[in-house]
Amino acid sequence: MKDRIASYGGVILSSIYGLGMRLIFGHPFDRIDFKFTDLFSISFIWIVPIVIGIIPMIFATKEQLGSNTHRIGLPIVSVLLFFILAMTTRAEDIICIVIIAAPFLMAAGISGYVFARLLQKRRNKSGILYSLLLVPLLSGFVEERFETPSESYQVNTVVFINSPPATVWENVVRVKEIEQEEYRKGFFNYAGIPRPLYAELDRDTIGATRIGHFEGGLAFEETVTTWERNKRVAFSITVVPSSIRQTIFDQHILKGDHFRFLNASYDLEPVGNGQTKLTLSSSYQLDTRINGYSSLWGRILLSDFQERLLEVVKKRCED
Repeated sequence: MKDRIASYGGVILSSIYGLGMRLIFGHPFDRIDFKFTDLFSISFIWIVPIVIGIIPMIFATKEQLGSNTHRIGLPIVSVLLFFILAMTTRAEDIICIVIIAAPFLMAAGISGYVFARLLQKRRNKSGILYSLLLVPLLSGFVEERFETPSESYQVNTVVFINSPPATVWENVVRVKEIEQEEYRKGFFNYAGIPRPLYAELDRDTIGATRIGHFEGGLAFEETVTTWERNKRVAFSITVVPSSIRQTIFDQHILKGDHFRFLNASYDLEPVGNGQTKLTLSSSYQLDTRINGYSSLWGRILLSDFQERLLEVVKKRCED
């Protein structure tokens, strides 16, 4: 019975602790003029999972502390249970879980292993151990005192199309409705990222407005900043606020202050044999304390979107 409590009690408490931290870091403290960091922070992405990994070790038996399976396994199970609780309570959706999974699992597994070895020697200092539960909160206060870095990134995707630039041009400045059978959905689409539907342009000149429509009613307003027929078209991009969905991902990314699309462009270059080299470039800005990690996912998500969109364009031009 003692082993069972040690195995499961610590895991359950750890997962509940993780959910509590998620709710605290996700609370909009700025609305009440209270200085505390948020979900896009080192404190939440790295320090919270470290503590999640420690908690099961505090309740572990001496035998479990000496087992590498328990040292690593119990923290990982705690994180997985936290993910389930977060999705069940609608604190997170699946795409958000996918994004934070790597640092949470890695940090919890490593911290569980390291602290299990330390606890074997300092088991009697329980006051110090329990005080570790407050570390993410203290870190959250400290982190908010530092300026949030702002950085811009660009993602480029290239495709070669067996059609002349004039044909490609007509398929990128305006995009007629994309049927379901035309678009090859990927994991991220099934996880909650909406697929593109169509794009309309009101006139053929600089200053024109282009609206990109996506599943679920999401829309982006694009203003033409460069217009070189059959060569290059560029847009500045803003999300239409009223179109932002109520999904956790949209509320975090599109409605928050941490991510902003800047611009996008299509560059068309004839390469001989009736082929056109089409390059789709998108730029975005990040204002987080984890820009390095956030930009990794920005690149992954945008690359996936752009590759699937250009696949549709290529097929339409070549049919």
